[in-house]
Order: sequence, then structure tokens, then C-alpha cells
Amino acid sequence: MNDFYFDFIGCGALNWDIFFEVEDLDEINFESLSFCPGREIVIEREKFFRLLNLLEKEGTFLFECGGGSSANTIYALSSWGFKTIFLGAAGKDNYGQKILYEFEKTGVDNTFIIKEGETSLALIILDKKKDRFIAVSPGNSENFLENINFKFNELSLNGWFHLSSFASEAGKNFQKKLLENISSKISFDPGEIYAGLGKDFLFPWFRKTEILFLSEYEFKKINLSFQELFNLGIEKIFLKKGKEGAVFISQTERIKVPVYPASKIVDNTGAGDYFNAGVLAGLKLGFRDEIALKVGIFSASLSLRDYGRKGCLTKDEFQNYINLVLY
Repeated sequence: MNDFYFDFIGCGALNWDIFFEVEDLDEINFESLSFCPGREIVIEREKFFRLLNLLEKEGTFLFECGGGSSANTIYALSSWGFKTIFLGAAGKDNYGQKILYEFEKTGVDNTFIIKEGETSLALIILDKKKDRFIAVSPGNSENFLENINFKFNELSLNGWFHLSSFASEAGKNFQKKLLENISSKISFDPGEIYAGLGKDFLFPWFRKTEILFLSEYEFKKINLSFQELFNLGIEKIFLKKGKEGAVFISQTERIKVPVYPASKIVDNTGAGDYFNAGVLAGLKLGFRDEIALKVGIFSASLSLRDYGRKGCLTKDEFQNYINLVLY
């Protein structure tokens, strides 16, 4: 059996994110859809392109880049010099090619990214008040994820697994099978999509999770207390509180760290994912939980300066902050 060693192994949706700005989310009139600030929904493909067509006429195009929660986290970690690989699916279309190119530029290993079908797409809609709404169309590339499964019988992927959600049923089923093939504990960010499916759906993930990342909204949606989560075997919870910073919670301690002052706020898309990356990087470097929490908050805060991955810390910025923490 061949062994592949990585610092971090990511798994989750691979999206191509398209950013638009409108005057006010509340004023969008589209097929009775409610554009609630901060929410994320899944819509079918044809409806997605009708919405895209509306935005091209009535909104302002801003930027486009790769996306997906775990994908953003792995992108950041690879940018900072960690050895990474990703398990997922991108289409054979132009969107999929751009996703793979972004990963390749930062050094993410694409060996186990399936290239079939249509790429998952996401519309990131911002308004003048900096509110945000996300509409996701899974495409069908994730239907081919099962082609990865047989390879787990031939090799051993060694490293820290970090999982986030898939929007499609094929993606969810693939990830459940993946969990059965992982002998170690994982870090996990369920996001709004998985949190909305409830605690019964999430139990297979929680039982394999050592480090759990949650927003306050997601914590309320899963309807489990911190103690109930610890009883499932989770050891560390990092609760993201937006403008109030974040909290580290374990069985024995609770540490709250305020938000790092952001000199420029353009967009908060992916900030939670870059928070995850900072925490995981800090823990990988051997920092205690409070310091890892601070690295996560710093990474998230600076990401607000630009759209999507353009706001991600560079390797030099990351290393400079680590040097400050160390010395």
C-alpha cells in the first residue's frame, strides 16, 4: 500500500464564485425568492442562470474566483506553505478549469479531484450596506465522486482531514463513505447547508470530529448543547461570532478573543473559512488553543479587505504575524 503524507487533506464542495453588487438585497425581485442577508440557499441550475442573467442586467459585476468552505481553507493553508491535497469534483467546463488552475498556482495537490460534468457555481450578492446573500447551484460534477472511492483500497492518505459541506446528495453520500475510511479524527465546518439538515443528519460527522467550527447561527440550528457535542467525542469547538470575534470552548475552558480591527472592509465572503485556516495552522505549528484562536481571527479580519480569495493572507503576511506571536 502506498502512503501519501500531507499536512492537511480537504474535502467539500468546489464552487466557482461570481460576485455581484446590488443597491439593496431587499429590493431584488426574482421569482418570489427572499434575499435574506447572511443566508445561503441551493437552487436548481436553470433558476441559477436566470438569476445570473438578472444580475448581469441590474447589478454590477465585481469579481470571480474559486470557492467552497473547505476549498477556501485549503487554498489559504497551501498559500502559507503547508502541504495540502483536496478531494472533490470540478466540471470539465471552463469554470472547472479555472478552479484547478487556482489550486495549482498555490500548490494544492489535485490528484483526487474528479474532472467530469458541470462545475458547482455560487452567486455572491452584496449590497451597499455590505450585506451578503449566496445562491448555490451544485451542477452535476459531484455525481462522479464515487469514482474516487476505489482508490482508498490502494493507498493511505495520511494527514489532518478538514471537511465541509456538499450541496448535492451525491456529495453528501460520498463524504459519508469517506468518513468510514478515515481512521483518525477530523476537523469539521458544517456550514449553513449541513446545519440546516439537523443533528440526526450530522451525527456521523460529529462522531469523527475532534475540532468543530461553528457560527452562532449554525450552533442554534443543530440544536445540541456544547456538552452534548463533547459527549459525542468532540474535543474543541471554535464558535465564530462575527463582529464580536470568536470563542474557544472545551470541557475545561472557555476563551473569548475580540475581533482584530480591520483597516478596510470590502467583503466578508470566506472570512469564516480563513478563520478556520488560521486556527488549523496555529494548531499544526504547536500553538496553544488561545494563540491558534488569535491567528484565526487575524486571518479572518484581514480577508475582509477584498473580494473572495483576493483578501486571503499572503505567505509573507502570515509568516510576519506568526513571528509576532512567537517573539
